[in-house]
Amino acid sequence: MKYVIIAAAIAGLSLVGCGGKPSQALPTTEKEAYEKITSGQKIECEFGIDANGNCLKEGEDARPYGGKSKPGH
Repeated sequence: MKYVIIAAAIAGLSLVGCGGKPSQALPTTEKEAYEKITSGQKIECEFGIDANGNCLKEGEDARPYGGKSKPGH
């Protein structure tokens, strides 16, 4: 019985510590896009968005090496 109470207390503390909204610091360039996405709005980008939620410029590729800057990739 003693171990059940200890296990329940440890589980409760771990759940309390893991809950809540994440507080990760975002760069100002990505903060606007993050807030739009979390509020359910769509990001309107003519040429698409990259993995960080930033709008791509004309001719840019979202892949890290641009798809053609490294031979064989």
